Formats: sequence, C-alpha cells, structure tokens
Amino acid sequence: MKRSFLTPKLLMRCAVLLSLVGCVGCAGSEVRQEDRDTLIFASSADATIFDPHNTTDHQSDQIIMMVYNGLIKFNRDMKIVGDLATDWSLAEDGLTWTFHLRDGVRFHDGSAFNAESVRRNFARVLDPAQAHKRLPLFEAIEKVEVVDELTVNIVTRYPFGPFEPTMAHVSASIINPDLAEAHGKNYGTTPETTSGTGPYKVVRWRKDLEVVLERNEDYWGEKGKLERIIYRPLPEAASRVIALEAGDVDVITHIPPTDVTRLEGVEDIVILKEPSIGAQQFRFHCKREPFTNPKVRQAIAYAVDRRVIFENLLPGLALASTGPLTSRMRGRADLGEFPYDPEKAKALLAEAGYPNGFKTTIATTPRYLMGVEIAEVLGAQLKEVGIETEIIVVDWGTMHQLWDGLTAEEYEHEIFIMGAGASSADADWGLRPIFFTAETNENNYGFYSNAEFDDVIIRAMKEIDAEKRNALYRRAQEIVYFEDPGAIWLYDIYHVVAARRNVKGITPSALGVVTFQNAYFESDGS
Repeated sequence: MKRSFLTPKLLMRCAVLLSLVGCVGCAGSEVRQEDRDTLIFASSADATIFDPHNTTDHQSDQIIMMVYNGLIKFNRDMKIVGDLATDWSLAEDGLTWTFHLRDGVRFHDGSAFNAESVRRNFARVLDPAQAHKRLPLFEAIEKVEVVDELTVNIVTRYPFGPFEPTMAHVSASIINPDLAEAHGKNYGTTPETTSGTGPYKVVRWRKDLEVVLERNEDYWGEKGKLERIIYRPLPEAASRVIALEAGDVDVITHIPPTDVTRLEGVEDIVILKEPSIGAQQFRFHCKREPFTNPKVRQAIAYAVDRRVIFENLLPGLALASTGPLTSRMRGRADLGEFPYDPEKAKALLAEAGYPNGFKTTIATTPRYLMGVEIAEVLGAQLKEVGIETEIIVVDWGTMHQLWDGLTAEEYEHEIFIMGAGASSADADWGLRPIFFTAETNENNYGFYSNAEFDDVIIRAMKEIDAEKRNALYRRAQEIVYFEDPGAIWLYDIYHVVAARRNVKGITPSALGVVTFQNAYFESDGS
C-alpha cells in the first residue's frame, strides 16, 4: 500500500489553490491563468467600499484609484499634477482656487463630467447631515461655484496651506453624482452602484473572494494595457507568498520580512521597494500618570534602541525615522535619529520623581507587522532603565474599537502600538488630527495636548507661503518629537511589492498602495 506524504507547505499550497478555484477558469470570472490580459493581485484583505467619501483603508483606496480620477493627483514621485483638471490657480484673495476641466470626459455609464459634477461631489461630502467619513478632510472648503461648463471655483473659509495635497487625496476623487444621489449611503457597495471616470470599472465583487475590474474602453486618457484585473483577498501572508511562487497570482504585498530576503534571490520574482509615508510608533496615554509628565515620555524615548529593533526584526523593510514625518511628506523636517541614551533616560526618570522606575503596560496587535515581537523588545529595553512592562496582545477589531471616540477616562492602554502616515502626504494631516488637543481619541489617540503645538499648527494650516509654512511645521515637529514627545517613533516603512518577473509597469506608491493602469505582461520572447 502506497502512502502519500503532504508537507505543511504542500498543504498550504493546496489550500491556496482551492481558494483560487473560484477565480481561475470558472464560468463566473471567465479567467484562465494563461490569459495574459488578466492580472491577479493577492491582497491582504478585501475592500470595504468603493465610495471615496467614505474610504479609510488601503485595500479600497487602491481600487478607487483605478476606477476614479480627481481634479489633481500625486504622480509616482509624489509631485502634484493635473488629472481631470488641466490647470488651476489661486486668486489674490488667497481663498479662491479656479480649476479648468478636461473636455469630453464621461463617467462609466456614459453621462458627462463637467463643473456641475464637481460642485455636486463636494456638496455631498460637505453635507454634515450625510455624515460621510471624509468630511473632516475637506472642512476648510466653504463653497464650490460653477463658473461655466468646464470651469469651477473652490473657495476656502480661510487661506488653507495644504489645499493642493488635500485635493490630490484619493477621497477627493470625483464620483458620478447622479448615481450617488440615487443610492445614497449604498453608493459604492456593489458594481452597479459604482461609477467613476477612471481607466477601469468594477464589474464584479464577491465579498472576501474577488473584485474584478475591466478596462474602460471609452477612457479619456491612455487606456489600460490589461483587459482585466482581479483583486483576490488572501489574508494569510504565507498563502500569498506560496501563491506567488507557484504562479497562481502575479503580484502580492504585505510580505513577511524573512520572505522578502528570500524572494530577492528567486529568479522569477522581483521585489520593488518604495519609501513610504508610513511609520511605526508607540504612543502614550498622555492623560494618565506618569505619562502626563513630559520628562517620563522623554526618558522612554531615550531608552529605546530603534536600530536594534528594525534592523533585526524587519531587515530591508524599514529605515530610521528622523522626525514625526517621513521623507515623502511635504513640510517634513529632518530632525535626525532620536539618540539612544539609557543613562539620560534614567536621569530624566529621577528628575520626574521615578528614580526606581515604575510599572506600565504595552498594548499591541498582530495586525501590525511584527507587532508583538516589537512590543516584547521594547519592553526588554525599558526594563534596562527600571520600567517594568506587561505586554497586552489585542486583536485588531478590539484595538480599532478603542480608537473610536473614547474619553481619557474610558481609554485604558498606557503605551500602545500605532501606525502613522498622512494619506495627503502633507504635514497638516500628518500632525493636526493626531496631536491637536481633543476631548476624545477619535483621531488624537493618546490625548496629547500642548498649547504651543496647537497654536503653531493652526498658524501653519492657514499659511499659504511655503517657506513660512515649513518653518512653522518644523517648530511643531520639534515640540512633539523632542520637547514634549507624543510618541516613540521607531522607524519609517518601505512599501514593498513582490511580482512575477514578467509583470511590468506596476506602480507601487509611497501612499502604501499599488496600481496597475500601466501594467502589462512581457512575453517570453521579449
């Protein structure tokens, strides 16, 4: 009698292949792996909604960027360029921005895009009664005026320095206003309720199984090279890696550090790395003793050897933080790496009244890459200066709920893991929501409050002179990084994408997303 032996890796691959059966070769998708007009991208999670005014996750954002256009956008180098607008300018009043729009653009259902479409989009997102999630991003806008069919004025309530990066944000994408009005809160929840002007359109969405995009043959710009793109959620990182190596999928992200190093040596795989807007940090509950004392937070910042953490746990995936904002963000000040100085940490603890240290907790979640391991190393380093820690591991759903409008009394965690990175790639959104004084932790998760910081941030937000604005943001970053720390900045993050070597033209973005408008397959004979 013959026996069949399946290794764990082979069992994992079988599971991956079975999960792909619903896509490859099925009648519903009509996709064959050998069809080089179709690219399969294995994502870490499914999208949540295709409504730009309500998206807050990368999985949704990267599909929205394929389906919609904004008036302006970030290019590969994070420069702001025209999209649906051919040119734009600011009036002498410092409030009125005039956009000249492209002629001949149509939504996926064939209806015309024009200045009225723009007006209705912002009327929708700015209507407080509709309570769209991205309303706070656009609150500086007072009104939108139609000048003529292809000219629109956007008027701000005050001179608004970060206006352009805000308008380049994915949530400023222009949706079909007729469809949005017809479907209300259900807009973007199905292919039938989703319509943009972009190079691809959503034709199928099977929740937690696949999202299928097809090329928009009537696109106003350069048409996509691929006929079809399939987004297939594979939550397990090992499953994504195995599927890529087997050729069952073409592109993956969210790759374990050990696999990144190994895949760099695989002949048929290419690794792309892009310095991103993202950083990893641990924040403090600034309203809870002893973290109300800035010297305690300074001490902890000096007690952490950041390079030991990211060079050992995330080789090739991270680089040293040199301030609260990464190098890909406007208004960022290079303040240098925070020095590792345990003796200074002990001295600061003594000055703060804790010569023998104290006990605290560190909350983390496996959702962040190496989140548990980083917390454990952090705890060990704090022990060296007398701070005893208990590591609390929390599932993502529970952790996320704790950042949703609790008061300082209601929130229990003292040091807790947190990602950072403004999707507008600008200092305003990278600093103001998360460190400006607030009563709840809906955005300011650690209840940080500093009067000088608040004053500087508001002045910077209302400053349109770039040089003056950057000087103000530098001061704000000095406060929150060195003088009155709001977090322990550990490292900046590379956005890493792995692809089959024959896939060309994919676009990994510093925003932490990957898009495929210019992607194609290189034939074996090329």
